[in-house]
Amino acid sequence: MSITASSRMFEVLDQTNENLIAIRVGRGTRAGYQELYSLLVEKSDQYERIHVYEEVPGWTFTTFLTHLHGVVPDLKYGPGFDIDRYAAVGDSRWAKLLYDWWRAIRPIWPVAPDEMRYFPMKDRERALDWLREEH
Repeated sequence: MSITASSRMFEVLDQTNENLIAIRVGRGTRAGYQELYSLLVEKSDQYERIHVYEEVPGWTFTTFLTHLHGVVPDLKYGPGFDIDRYAAVGDSRWAKLLYDWWRAIRPIWPVAPDEMRYFPMKDRERALDWLREEH
């Protein structure tokens, strides 16, 4: 299933299991961020620390801009969940740019994974393996 402009912001992938939340993300929306962050809070309540796999295929400059909708939900919901490890998996410079910005502001931002890595799409299995590793 692909994500289109008329569908939800994210799709929960089959790899989701216990404290691992695996999603494919399309265009950002205010409602989509609220839905996603509700899921992350719920999983954090269940497992305390969660791991997030975020697949971001085919992002364009326009897709990148839509994710500015995430700023207010970050501030509102960010303290309610605890991301231990976060893996972004993408194939565009725009997805990588958003990841790099997030990594740069991580020390002061309420949504701040303990560890975060970016993987190219061809390494999606390596990203999932890294998230499943016991630390």
